[in-house]
Amino acid sequence: MSHIRISASAAVFALLASPVFSETVSANGTGYGTTTATPMPVSDSLVIVHATSMYERFETENPDNPFAAASGPCFGAVLIDKGAVSGEGLCHYTDGDGDVAVVKWMATGMSADGRTLGDWMVQGGTGKWASISGGGNFDAGGEGADYTNMVTGDLTMN
Repeated sequence: MSHIRISASAAVFALLASPVFSETVSANGTGYGTTTATPMPVSDSLVIVHATSMYERFETENPDNPFAAASGPCFGAVLIDKGAVSGEGLCHYTDGDGDVAVVKWMATGMSADGRTLGDWMVQGGTGKWASISGGGNFDAGGEGADYTNMVTGDLTMN
């Protein structure tokens, strides 16, 4: 009987001591959709922009990128204070498997042609997104249906 306990204990230890394998994939790609940006001026140098976007599709460099079949809304606010840009929001994407991803975005600047620049990170989700971590940068802009979001970064599938 003690031989069985030692073997079972050794098996449990080996299982717990096994490394957890994770894979990192490129999240680089471009999101396509529509956007509405509603400026709410406070003064000549202070403006709040209410931003909403609806992504119809993402074109990705890597077919293993979980964003490849994702779509859904993003919303948030950007503050422009004496030319300095800040703000944040959330996205609620559903991928081709029906899994949901919650992605946070943080605006950090604006390009010369008026595109919003910033950082993004996965906050969690369902299915595969419950164990994905990662983030990167974004460059978003365009009017109406010509809206694009060029995304760079990495995702780690844990």
